[in-house]
This record gives sequence, C-alpha cells and structure tokens, in this order.
Amino acid sequence: MLMAPAYFCCAALALQLTRFDGGVAIVWPAGALLFSAFVAFPRRIWWALALTCLVAGAWAIALFGIGSIFTLPLALTGIAEAWGAAWLMKRLAPRFNRFQSVGETGWFLAVAGLFVPALSALAGAWLAHRAGGIPYWAAWRDWYAAHALGLVSFSPPLLMMMRARTGARLRNISRGQVLEATALLGAVVLATALTFGQNRVPLVVVPIVPMIAATLRLGRPGAVASVVILMLVGLGCSLAGYGPTTLLHIGMALKLEVLQIYFASVVLILLPLASALEARRRMVQQLRSAEALHRLLLDRTSDVMMRLGVDGTVHYASPASARLLGYHPQELTDRIAYELVHEEDLPAVVEARTRALAQPESTQTVEYRIRRKDGVTLWVESHMCALPDQAGLPGGTVTILRDATARRQMMDDLSRKAMTDPLTGLCNRRAFDNALAECMDVDRPIDRPGCLALFDLDHFKLVNDTHGHATGDRVLVLFAAVLRGTVRTGDVVARMGGEEFAVLLEGAGVEQARMVCERIRIRLAASEGHSIAGDPVHVTVSVGLAALAPEASAQDVFKAADAALYRAKESGRNRLSVAA
Repeated sequence: MLMAPAYFCCAALALQLTRFDGGVAIVWPAGALLFSAFVAFPRRIWWALALTCLVAGAWAIALFGIGSIFTLPLALTGIAEAWGAAWLMKRLAPRFNRFQSVGETGWFLAVAGLFVPALSALAGAWLAHRAGGIPYWAAWRDWYAAHALGLVSFSPPLLMMMRARTGARLRNISRGQVLEATALLGAVVLATALTFGQNRVPLVVVPIVPMIAATLRLGRPGAVASVVILMLVGLGCSLAGYGPTTLLHIGMALKLEVLQIYFASVVLILLPLASALEARRRMVQQLRSAEALHRLLLDRTSDVMMRLGVDGTVHYASPASARLLGYHPQELTDRIAYELVHEEDLPAVVEARTRALAQPESTQTVEYRIRRKDGVTLWVESHMCALPDQAGLPGGTVTILRDATARRQMMDDLSRKAMTDPLTGLCNRRAFDNALAECMDVDRPIDRPGCLALFDLDHFKLVNDTHGHATGDRVLVLFAAVLRGTVRTGDVVARMGGEEFAVLLEGAGVEQARMVCERIRIRLAASEGHSIAGDPVHVTVSVGLAALAPEASAQDVFKAADAALYRAKESGRNRLSVAA
C-alpha cells in the first residue's frame, strides 16, 4: 500500500520533469526505490511488490509518458530490471543490505551500475523506439544512463533508510553526538547550497569535503544523510535553473545526465569509504570484545599464562602469577623463567621448550617443581607452544602453568599405598620384588656385596588361635618395629605376606648380615607383647640368609634364602640358617 503510491510519484515526477523532446526520462529514481524494497524485504512479498508497482508504473507512463500499447511492456521492463538486480545481488552477496563491506559495494556497482541496466536498456530502448520513433541507440543511451545512474545514486540512501534501526540509534545517541551530527550535516547543507544556489562559479568539489567529514565521524548514517542532502538540493536547484550545470552549453537532458554522473561519483567516493569504516568499526569492536574476554579469563583463571622470549625471558605474566607463584606480573617481567625451576627438573624443562621451538605445530607438556617467592616448592603442569614472530618463525613460547601439587601428592600417596603393607607400614611384596630386581641388575658390580634375609615368626598360627587375630596383628606390628629399629636406614624391609618378612641388606657381607639377623632374632625373643586381654605374648623368629651372588638371578637368591629358612625351621626354629 505504501510502495505503490511512492513508486507512482517517483515515476510520474521523473517522466514529467526529466523527459525531453519525447524521449525517455533522463532521471529514474523509481527503479532504485523498488530495488531497495526487494533487497530490504523478504522474498515472499516480492510478487506483491512487483504487481502493485507494475500497476502504478503503467499508470504513470500512461499519464505522463508514452500512452500506447507499449505502456505495460515498458512498465514491466522497469519492474524486471529492479527484480533482476535484487535477485542477482542476493546470489552474489547473500548478506547484502547496508553496504557493510567493500566487497558488497563492488558487487553492487557491477550489478546495478553496469550489467542489469545495460540488459534492460536493450528491451526498453526497443520499446521506446517502436512507441515513439526515438532512434534506438539514442534511446538505449538515455535509458541506460538514467537507470544505471538512478540505481547507483538513489539505491544506497534508500536501502540504508529502509534497513536502518533509527529508533535504536536515537536512543543510544548522546547529546554531544547530536551536536556533532548537527554541525557536520549543517556544513553539508551550507556547502551544497553554496554550490547549487548560484550559477556563476563551478564549486562542485566544495560539498565533498564536509560530506567526507560527516562519513568519517558518523559512519554510514552520515554518508546517507549527506547524499540525500546533496541530491535534494542539487536536483531541485538544477531543475530551477541554478547550479554548475547551467554553465554547460548543452540541452537540459544532458545537463541532468551530467548531474547524475556527479551524484554517482560522490556515491562511489562515500560508499566504499563508509563500508571500509564500518568494517573497521566492527573489527575494532570484535577486538575489544576479544580483549575484554581475554582479560576476564586471565584475571579469573587460576592458571598462569606466560609469554617467553627465545632465551626464556618473561615478556608477559598473567595476574594469576601472584596467587600461584607469589610474584606480581611486574616482578616476573624481564626475568629468566628458568630461575624459578627446581635445579633437578631444569634439564627436562629445557628439553621440552627446545622441542616446542623446533616443532611450532605441537604442544609440549612437562611436569616439574617450581619455587614460589616465599621459598615453598610446588609441582606444576606446564603446556608450551611456539609463538611465531612477524616472519612466521618461532619468536618465543606461550606457557601455561597449572598447579599440580595436590594431584602429584595424591599420585605419590596412591603409589606409596600400592607399595606399602597397610598393617605394619613396611614395604609389601611388590615393592620388595622391585627392589630386589633392581639390586640384582646386570650392571651391578661383581665385587659389590649384599644379602637377602627371610624371617618367619614361629608358631604364629598358635598365637592367632589362642589369643585371636587382633593379638596376632599386634605381634606383627611389634616385629616390624624390631626390624626397623635394628637394620640400617637404607635397607629395604618388607612384609611378604602373613607372618613372613624380608630384609634386603645391600652392601653387607654374609658375616655382617648374620650379625644383624641374630640381633633381630634375639631382640624379638626378648620382647614381650600383650594380647587384647593384657596377657603377655612371647614369640620367636626363624631366619634364612642368602648372599646376592653376582651370577645368580633374583629368583635364584630368593629360592636360596627360602631354602635356608626352611632348614632353620626344620632344625627347631628360633635360629638362623645361611644358604650354602
């Protein structure tokens, strides 16, 4: 309902004011109006727009143009031109609506300024030639110039006004912005009035300066407003006989074509500029949003992010360094990060960072100890990846540090529990087997002594049967305490299972080991345990001792000690037997 009268008015004014000597209209804003509506509105209403504007256009042509059987085909050609240009723009630039990029602007100029008007001019010129006897190529030239310049000149401001969210913009505008916009657009009005309000001096460049200033400061709205002001003032003054075109000694038709070329040139200057500014504004906004998110993550995360140079110098440390390391970021800047690493873990860190620099596409992970500012040592998990410089070469690394102390302690606790007897706190069978296998390694020096001692509590089943298993557990704990208090600190003491224990006396000869084992046996025999009821409990132990022969395996040594233990028990218990 709104488009039909608007299309009729544009077509009627163009035919009545810019059609000279029975030719075609020199100015044609109606096509730009319908093209903008097609682009701005959903495709489901294109047919309704096309039919209503077809009726309005045919009526305008019949009243002010060529009233003949060619009226409807001429109107249909104008509708098809706007439809084809909008359809092609949607295919080439699906998100085309407000000239938000230079690419969109380029496609628009190619489609609306060259290709589609040139095609429609072929049909329009033929119809005008048949209806009014106008020379074909003269009609083609005037049709193409009017429609191409009309689409290029009038479509951008019309489309931007149709798609602009004016209410939202006005609600968000400040008083200072209103004053700035008023001043800039006022300058455009004054410059345009100065240029087109007189016919003595050609000042066509004068309006461009404030128009560019309005575009730079106000963006697309400034460009749209400036173009609208230029067209309204310029076209009105030119039709009234004022402006630079009056200095041209040519017909009015050519003067209007020159004026449209001027309008199109201004649009070609402002549109790419406004598009580039809009693209840059969006990019700056995205960068600010990304920076705000980046800073939020860095401020809130417990992980420390550091940017290091090739030599390990800290160029940046996130705020989390104060919480994890005790250092404020400024204290770490320009410091060598390796200074914080525990000296025992430094080779692993250097190796991982070297791999990260050599393999930029990979991320290296390493766990190591680091010293806080207060001297406390903690474990961290570090992820490193190369940071390319401007030439694309590794110019350093980005490192993320995560506190791994709790997890490391948990792993150590689990490992220790997996290797510890829960009742006595001694090593269990698995830990002792690992220690014996490591001691009997093939690289062990031939002249290095060592012995394996196996202990078995005598008549332990009788203790359990007489006093109960709780008392039996007390006896096991008592014997474990005797073992710990007798052997050396570095000796491996283990409960092998049940009432059987083992001691690995590395570096001790047979005689020295015999003395240690006898001392254990005597101390246990002299010790007195107590049952749950408080009754005294005395136990003894039998011992089997075997030397760590260089040519023997861990299994062979264990069998020899077990055989010696068996002989000690067969000989009456509470005694020591040495393997042959």
